[in-house]
Amino acid sequence: MRLLCWNCQGLGNPWTGRSLRKLVREQAPNVCFLMETRLDKEGFDNLFGDLKFQNKIIVKQPHAGGGLALLWKKEVVMDLINYSPNHILMKVTEEDGFVWFFTGFYGWPEAQLKEKSWQLMEHLRSFVNGAWLCAGDFNAILNSAEKLSLRPPNSAEIDAFRNVLDSCALEDLGYRGYTYTWSNKRPGDANTKLRLDRAVATMEWRAKFPITTVSHLRPHASDHLPILVHVKSAHRSQQKFKKGFKFEEAWLLWEDCGEVVKDAWDMVGGGSRV
Repeated sequence: MRLLCWNCQGLGNPWTGRSLRKLVREQAPNVCFLMETRLDKEGFDNLFGDLKFQNKIIVKQPHAGGGLALLWKKEVVMDLINYSPNHILMKVTEEDGFVWFFTGFYGWPEAQLKEKSWQLMEHLRSFVNGAWLCAGDFNAILNSAEKLSLRPPNSAEIDAFRNVLDSCALEDLGYRGYTYTWSNKRPGDANTKLRLDRAVATMEWRAKFPITTVSHLRPHASDHLPILVHVKSAHRSQQKFKKGFKFEEAWLLWEDCGEVVKDAWDMVGGGSRV
């Protein structure tokens, strides 16, 4: 599975719409989780009904900002459990029958409301019975290294985020690429950069998909970088490449091409490196 997560900050903007199409074309995701779409179902269908995703869930409150969209292709088996303006929780069934849970998560950006994010995560845990992946814009950082600014990070907010991840048995999956996924784009000393977008998962999920990667992609018409979660099972990779390794030219369009090729080559375990 290639899961694209992006806080697009308004898909009604033509520039942002073009960026989404480019991301889908170049990164070839089979699941997309979009935040701050600012589009209801009718608006989304009018602008993006031609995207090659057979399934979608659109969450948008009338006369309000925000908005979530989850899109997935027919080869991915997903069933809706519940949703709110800040999350979509799905059950995923793999080809081998393995069941896991995915939450597309959008944390409250307001400092005075961040506790609601952690209460929501605790609530969602009660619906999860097994492996769990949670990805999106958490609007929070896990340590001081995830903030670049003249203003120091809020240690209480960091501790609160860490505590809820510990309580839910979720662990950050790390990343490849540029550290910070959000910038206020202000000049000079007023500039602030943060790592707000990430993927976290339980030990059971990480054991099933041990070579999963999270890539921070190039900026696209938003203050947030898109992130790509490439869900990879060691067992499936071995099956896929047991007859040899074949390089596909289209892979060069992917941000994580080099690492994917290296992982696949190592799985084959033969021949000389190119």
